[in-house]
Amino acid sequence: MMQTITPGAAVEPFPQCPALDGSHCVTSSLAKIFHHAGRPLSEDMLLGLGAGMGFIYWQMKMGGQTMIFIGGRGNVKDFYQDLARRTGVRIAENRTSSAKKAEEALLGSLVKRQPVFLGADMGFLPWFDLPADYHFGGHAFVACGYDGHQTVLGSDIEQKAGGIKKGFYAPITLEQLRKARNSTFKPFPPRNLWLEFDFSGFRAPGAKPIAQSIAQTVDAHLNPPIKNFGVSGMRHTASQLLKWPSLFNDHELRMNLFNLYIFIEIGGTGGGCFRSMYARFLDEAAAIAKKPALAEAAANFRDSSRRFTEIALLFRDAATANDLPGKIQTAANTFRQIADLEESTYRQLQKQV
Repeated sequence: MMQTITPGAAVEPFPQCPALDGSHCVTSSLAKIFHHAGRPLSEDMLLGLGAGMGFIYWQMKMGGQTMIFIGGRGNVKDFYQDLARRTGVRIAENRTSSAKKAEEALLGSLVKRQPVFLGADMGFLPWFDLPADYHFGGHAFVACGYDGHQTVLGSDIEQKAGGIKKGFYAPITLEQLRKARNSTFKPFPPRNLWLEFDFSGFRAPGAKPIAQSIAQTVDAHLNPPIKNFGVSGMRHTASQLLKWPSLFNDHELRMNLFNLYIFIEIGGTGGGCFRSMYARFLDEAAAIAKKPALAEAAANFRDSSRRFTEIALLFRDAATANDLPGKIQTAANTFRQIADLEESTYRQLQKQV
């Protein structure tokens, strides 16, 4: 039987739903759901088990301008199901074009005091101070409270810092939520995404699923389907970056260089393009699998993370910087260094898994 909630009551978080600090919106939201279920896993472990670290260089048109996307997430298509397979947790991905259907499913869980993992366009979330024309539909947060009337409580992480970000609660009306969940803005419209979980078959991470996830990550980086991905993608980035001054006008060049800072350091990567998170995963994995070599690989990824951060910080002031050619050359050289370091590390990991 559904529990009833008195309309108009103060919006408080459900029991066992802390506003955890986090590095990345997807994995921090998963960590909150796992915590609520009494099966806590670090978001670093969740990222690693789902083979969620990657590299991509992608060129696309946005608002009539050419934008380069450089990302450190990997396995986006199969991440949830790979994570499910390696933890024994059933994860159902739900998407619909019907805002009404999505809201009915959400409220059905909230009245039972069950938190819900949601996808949303962060440009429509009232707790973020973003430009009016900014949209990113790949964001995730947890709905973890409901007043029984028109207000839901969200649990999210701040977006204006690198590394581990502060977790917080914030209210959102059902009308605002419908707009954020049903946004059609590209390139990542959320399509009313929500996840459903069944923890009855949960298994604590063991050596075998950890090895499988590492092998998957290694293969993705050493044998990508196209040159824009993985280690080859980093080398491709280095060569393309040197061409940017001739490809873009001054405004586009500065915009794309500043985006490097955002995509690598600020935009929910945990700092250093997800490499710090993956290093912490490997440290945990080394202890579970009793393989010190994994901790050695973790040290290499901390080095990689530091170098990615160095690239990002070159362009934090890209809008006003004078020495862009020199900074671009330095960044290209550093991308090549990262590619060499990571390729060597992946080959070492191949021998371990």
